[in-house]
Amino acid sequence: MLFLAFSYGVYDQGIQKKNALYAHLKSSVRRLENEKLCVLREKEDLLLRIESQTDPEWIRMILMKKLGVVPEGQIKVHFK
Repeated sequence: MLFLAFSYGVYDQGIQKKNALYAHLKSSVRRLENEKLCVLREKEDLLLRIESQTDPEWIRMILMKKLGVVPEGQIKVHFK
């Protein structure tokens, strides 16, 4: 009886450790999948930016946004 009780205790402890490890690994997988999705979105965004660099409208938008260039006939307004 003592041997069976000891064996069950060791078995139960092993199962608890395995379940804890499983939960930890499952959360790690979820975190890595979320990180992968973010990186894939960023990759798609960068690919779109690279492909649109030859588009005149994109170039005009970047000039207006980053450098503050204003097309002729438009007024530039600064907010403080």
